Amino acid sequence: MTTLDRYIIKQFVVNFVILAVVLMGLYILIDLIVDLDEFLEAARKQADNRGGFLPALLWVMMDYYVPAMMLVYTAMSGLIVVAAMGFTITQLQRNRELTAIMAGGVSLYRVAAPILIAGFVLNLLVLPVQELMIPPLAEKIVRPKPQLGEPTIREKPVHYARDGEGALLSAASFRAEDRTLTQMRVIERDTEGRQTRMIRADKARWDPTADAWRLSADARVYAPAGTDVAPDALTGQPIRVYPSELSPEVLIVRQESLYLRLQSVQKLESMRGNMALDVSRRAQVTQLVWSRFSTLVLGVLILLMAMPFFLTRVPGSLLAGSSRAAAMTVGAWAGGLVLLQVGGLNPITAAWLPVVIYLPVAFYQATSIKT
Repeated sequence: MTTLDRYIIKQFVVNFVILAVVLMGLYILIDLIVDLDEFLEAARKQADNRGGFLPALLWVMMDYYVPAMMLVYTAMSGLIVVAAMGFTITQLQRNRELTAIMAGGVSLYRVAAPILIAGFVLNLLVLPVQELMIPPLAEKIVRPKPQLGEPTIREKPVHYARDGEGALLSAASFRAEDRTLTQMRVIERDTEGRQTRMIRADKARWDPTADAWRLSADARVYAPAGTDVAPDALTGQPIRVYPSELSPEVLIVRQESLYLRLQSVQKLESMRGNMALDVSRRAQVTQLVWSRFSTLVLGVLILLMAMPFFLTRVPGSLLAGSSRAAAMTVGAWAGGLVLLQVGGLNPITAAWLPVVIYLPVAFYQATSIKT
């Protein structure tokens, strides 16, 4: 790595950090102003446990915005990289450093190389954030604003959730925090939809090592309807374990659609073969796995598409170049997100479709640099 490479990368990384801090700070400020009453109400509820109103308010803000900022970073890092590139090259032009570099016989492509490498690395940082930091905080991220300060999403009932074998699971409430069901009912059915057994339990707790629900001591399995055993009578055989594909993660996905996007690739791979998810959900899982990698390539392509507006031999209007670059970058990024949602395609094809479309555009833009 030459002195020039180190200088350009340093400028680029500094601009990236400044832009990331400024944009995320602006997001927090606007969001806080819009929903200030929600934060104040949550702080009042937590004041006794957090040593006063002000410490409670600070804790509620940190509890909400730290996970939220990780999600914002994964969504906006590609655009921040492009903006950092624009600021870096603009600084080189304004200080006449780019002119001196070209006068020394250095190609503009050589100037672009360290920016492209650093941009790819910065986009690559999204993966550890997405894979390691966001999944443990997924339940906090999907909380609505009225649940600020709560450790996870509130209890919700489960209504006839169908597993891969056709059984229907219901519960008066599902607590995501400790993975428990209360007043659990399971109706097992044959291939024609007729009830074969009913399982009742006051409580059930998920056991991840056995992929099963551990039932309370009062749990019973009852004979089919129409036999001598009345379903409402306190009879039936005891049952302690109920294996099921309806894990807590699947139940949360049924209630909070965003939750699926916050899982790691390893968790998504394990859910891809879960028959308790419908076909469209399993296809979405496949597309999410592949899009984790296609968006990295997409970020580099968009960086290449925007670079010619700034990397020119003759300094021009920075405002005009920045405006054209912003229009192309934001349009391409938004178009890529829209293309990822195209229905009716093979999930893998849908994940890589934006890359296939933007690849020739990026190649044309990169070769249009006059050096």
